Amino acid sequence: MDPLSLYNQTPATVPAQQGFLRNLDLSDSKITARVVCLLLPFPFLIHYLVGLALFHWTHLRPKDKQVPPTLPHLVPLLGSALPFAFDCVNFIRHATRYAGSLVPVRLSIIAGDIFLFQGPKTVAAVWREQQLGSPIFIYTFALQHVFGMPKRALAAYRADDSGSHRRPHPESNVEPHNRVDFLTHQILFKAFGGSGLNKAFDRCAGILRRNLEGLAIPEDEWIEMPDLWAFFQSQLGTAVLEGLYGPTLSLLSPGFLQDLWAFDRATPKLAKLMPKFLIPEAYRVRGRLLDSIRRWHDHARQHFDESSIDADGDADPYWGSQMVRSRQKILLEVDGQDYDAIAAADLGLIWASVTNVVPSSMMTALHIFRSPPLTTRLRTTLLTDNPITINPSSLTGININLDNILHHQPLLSSIYAETLRLHLQAYVTRASPHRDVAIGRRWALPRGKVCMVNTYASHMDESFWNTRAGRHPVGEFWADRFLIDPLDEGSGPVRGDVGREVYTRPGEEEKEQKPFFSVQGLEGAWIPYGGGYAACPGRQFAKRIILYTTALLVAAFDVEVLTERLVMDDRCFGLGTQKPRHAVKFRIRRRRAGDKL
Repeated sequence: MDPLSLYNQTPATVPAQQGFLRNLDLSDSKITARVVCLLLPFPFLIHYLVGLALFHWTHLRPKDKQVPPTLPHLVPLLGSALPFAFDCVNFIRHATRYAGSLVPVRLSIIAGDIFLFQGPKTVAAVWREQQLGSPIFIYTFALQHVFGMPKRALAAYRADDSGSHRRPHPESNVEPHNRVDFLTHQILFKAFGGSGLNKAFDRCAGILRRNLEGLAIPEDEWIEMPDLWAFFQSQLGTAVLEGLYGPTLSLLSPGFLQDLWAFDRATPKLAKLMPKFLIPEAYRVRGRLLDSIRRWHDHARQHFDESSIDADGDADPYWGSQMVRSRQKILLEVDGQDYDAIAAADLGLIWASVTNVVPSSMMTALHIFRSPPLTTRLRTTLLTDNPITINPSSLTGININLDNILHHQPLLSSIYAETLRLHLQAYVTRASPHRDVAIGRRWALPRGKVCMVNTYASHMDESFWNTRAGRHPVGEFWADRFLIDPLDEGSGPVRGDVGREVYTRPGEEEKEQKPFFSVQGLEGAWIPYGGGYAACPGRQFAKRIILYTTALLVAAFDVEVLTERLVMDDRCFGLGTQKPRHAVKFRIRRRRAGDKL
């Protein structure tokens, strides 16, 4: 139609035709929008399909020294960030498996690539590689985002590429006083694995006995309590905190321990980089903890002198231990560090040393007391090898031989190992800042990239762990999983079709072949403390605390768990030991005078 002809139309017909044109344009817009909506997903779908093809190709056409393939994802920049952060358990369960086996995988996330190395042989190769001995990457991340270290102090941590070994990496130029990774590792190793180990343990054990002795729990009467986890937080948490850091911290800040447990619940949100306006209470409780630590440090600097040190040469009432005193001196010599930075570093240390060993001890005891037959069986084994008479008026009258507990109680050791296998959910992080690293013969990690090993994936590997033909699934507690019976080929922690390791039992010359405990051959599968040179320096301390606490409770108390259904909390996945999601009710009474285990 000629546009000029519109002038010749009657007034009544013009609006109708204009309306028709408007409707025609609107229809075209809708069609265009629909076409765009239909075409929009295609680039993402193509991106995913190409990634999926490359992922399969890498696994089906293996090469030596190969970089793990990228897990397929739809959105290029976002990658796997959301499921990695917010659906951890299911994501790790599926991302680390291929054709029924654990395999390494590269994760593309917003901050860059992360390499998850899984599978027993692959993980064992990670531990053997000295180039991957430093966890400084995760330390720096946690100090900044979780523990609130000022940014000005983080530069020294980020710049430290010298490694954890005594001899620095030959390509590193870090000054000796700035080798913060090595220096702090040495302090912790001495405190928890060297000369300070028995002293620290003895103090914590003594305070625990004092705490339990002071409870108003009669011999012949059951006392019902609302939550076993709260009981352990108070009794054992106080013992570990005071035993390692002295009494002054809690005296100056009576609510410190309660704040620490509140902070522990908030750490997953801080680790996911959630902003302050979304989680204000998490930032407030961290601020209170940092204020308490600064107040403690100031008080100790004003009042401590060498005469304050106890006769054991380690403890003192102000700093608490040689470990803390050494950290004060060494960290202040690192470039960019001040009192605020050291407060954040000590918050990290206190959190790591308290909030894992306490729930691990609680879960060990919980599994024992949930099963009366197991409780009786454990008491019988303790009685056979180490008779203990209960003195109800004083727990100091209980003589528990630590060496016997550590080395001659296979059932208790198996319960301990099984509890950590089932409930320790953490990422063990390494990096190689100077060169590409071969992980065994098959895989490689590029220089400067982050390597992670997830304990949950390893501990829940159905293709590795012995389940007695499915009677004891990997997701359930089995007290005997780590016991090896020389007369039973079906025993032991490893599946028979994987290959039974040749175990050597101490005292093999004895004629009587009894079941024994062993983690031999499990270096890449049972990894609650990581592995290699940079394995958790507190592992020997933690083991002593867990076994001693369990033996003490079994010796001194009868405990009945009243909550039938146990639901575990996965919200702290990747940050340590799993805890019950809901309160676990129980009742408790002291064992009578003259009772034996």
